[in-house]
Amino acid sequence: MLVSLSVSNFLSIDGPIEFSMEASKESLHQERVAEVPGGRLLQASAIWGGNASGKSNFCEVLHFAQHLIVVGTLADRPTGRVPFKLRKKAVEEPSRFEFEILVDDKGEEKLFRYAFAITGKTVVSESLAEIRKASEKTYFTRSAATDGQPVFTLDWWGRKGVLEEERQFAGFVAKGTKPNQLFLHEAMDRNMPLLAPVFCWFRDQLVVLEPGAVSMPLEIQESNREELRGYVADILRRADTGIIGIRPVEVQVATLPMPPKQLEALLDEIKEEDGGISLLAPSGQRFSVFRKQGELIAARIVTLRRDADGEEVQFEMNDESDGTLRLFDLAPAFHDLGSSKSRKVYVIDELDRSMHTHLASALVELYFSTLTKDTRSQLIFTTHDSTLMEQRLFRRDEIWFIQRGVHGNTEMESLSNYKDVRHDKDIRKAYLLGRFSGVPHLKSFGGRPWPAGSKEPELFDRLNEAPSLPPASKHS
Repeated sequence: MLVSLSVSNFLSIDGPIEFSMEASKESLHQERVAEVPGGRLLQASAIWGGNASGKSNFCEVLHFAQHLIVVGTLADRPTGRVPFKLRKKAVEEPSRFEFEILVDDKGEEKLFRYAFAITGKTVVSESLAEIRKASEKTYFTRSAATDGQPVFTLDWWGRKGVLEEERQFAGFVAKGTKPNQLFLHEAMDRNMPLLAPVFCWFRDQLVVLEPGAVSMPLEIQESNREELRGYVADILRRADTGIIGIRPVEVQVATLPMPPKQLEALLDEIKEEDGGISLLAPSGQRFSVFRKQGELIAARIVTLRRDADGEEVQFEMNDESDGTLRLFDLAPAFHDLGSSKSRKVYVIDELDRSMHTHLASALVELYFSTLTKDTRSQLIFTTHDSTLMEQRLFRRDEIWFIQRGVHGNTEMESLSNYKDVRHDKDIRKAYLLGRFSGVPHLKSFGGRPWPAGSKEPELFDRLNEAPSLPPASKHS
């Protein structure tokens, strides 16, 4: 589970922004707060903000960190970080990332803090520590020396009782870590199982879904395919799409409409027997690809409706509306989130994209209906849909605002930071009136003057000048 995230000097983020999934003393919806060792964690958070406020960049923070840890950096290649561009000295400063995560280590839940700082060319610092009730256990720290080579302190391997061969191997891996490579990536590439729980959290449990992604790498086991297909079909039926079912139509793997190199790379991910992925082709068609008895099997997904005579009629996925396709793409994620054994953290950019507000609300409520204090999955999403912003649906500490500051920098804060927000307050109305952050400060659109006596200029002024409630510490 994600406990907290801090990041600075990356994309539209300048000064550090901090995002937390730690539950406040809020009494609303207690049934869906996870009880974990040492505290209580939220299982959902929603982020509201205007266009160009940084919502997608928040998701990109997680995606970038995941890529750097799991995929790594090629030798002599840049790290790929993009510093804040609206402050001249930012390009000379490192971008900093810090995660606190709750992971499962052989059946025991442990809290880790993993942090790293990078420039465009090198990793300037990196550290990993386990956070315990009364102390912290440091695994390693790293800094950059004047000659550019990493300097490591391997605290874990310096303890008494560690075998000399393990200590030497850790030193060998550290020495072989390139200046532009994270030690966490190098350690797993060299098969150091001690760090596997943290690495695997980023690789297997963190899933970032961008609204315009070409493919959805949602792993689906063959044994669960029928169950998932039934779940997705049920979601589509309940959403009043007219669809009565979905069906796979087998096709040749070589005919999948994707560039050969991209297809080869994706198919290479299916290594385990009965493993599979779902693909979204540029044409809008959806495909599933599985490995069964050593062979790769591909299927084109089609939808089914009934005509006036009660006969089944087959539709291609690229015949469906954007909203239906969006729902189809998100359904596997909600199926995964609803599993009692799931430990996935789904970060979804623009959850409500192309969907009716009632449908987006229904999806969120569907997830909430599966939650208990023992649930370990999390849903974090960005949205423009202000009609979702109601305390019937969300706790105050689950509601976040994101906005562009006076210098173009992204800022974030939680609704729980505002005092005097009662349980019965219409927070959506207050939000639209500008009493919280995250509302775009609109100006009259040019092109032609407002008609005489029009209310529009008055409305724009009221939206932009409404007083904000004073922020305060989190309330009970």
